[in-house]
Amino acid sequence: TKTKAPGGVALIDLEIVAKRLGRDTEIESELKTVGDDLGGKLATAQKDFQEEFLQLKQSLGEKPTPEQNQQLADRGRELNEKFQQEQQSARQELARKRTDLVVRFREEIRPIAHRIASERGLTTVLVKSDIVVLANDPSVDVTDAVVAELVGKVQSVASPTAASESPAASGN
Repeated sequence: TKTKAPGGVALIDLEIVAKRLGRDTEIESELKTVGDDLGGKLATAQKDFQEEFLQLKQSLGEKPTPEQNQQLADRGRELNEKFQQEQQSARQELARKRTDLVVRFREEIRPIAHRIASERGLTTVLVKSDIVVLANDPSVDVTDAVVAELVGKVQSVASPTAASESPAASGN
């Protein structure tokens, strides 16, 4: 006789989990804060580069030589390149921050999703994606169960007095 090998795949829609828990707006808010900070740094860098260029231009006087004009043009290109590098660096930092926030969210969800899937006899949890998943049986979708558990945790943390107000806690 053959024994059935454990297996089966559970699916979770992390976008739905994030939306129902409000994490999508938390993540976007944090990214906006980081983006605003980076935008401020870029504005300062741009202003500094422009001031440096103007100072150099003024130092050359009213009638710069062709060599001085070339020096000014070269420095203008260098400053432009530096600013483009600053912009690229800011984009990369924002992308890293987004990745970090998403990874942190996934790590929070992972053990709960895995436990719920295991309770259903499923051994693997995949992130649901229309690109990857063509069709699935709704019974393998653990999204709602994960949301319900996390909402329950949030509510129990939000109202710790509920336990102390129970008849058992008061001795009645």
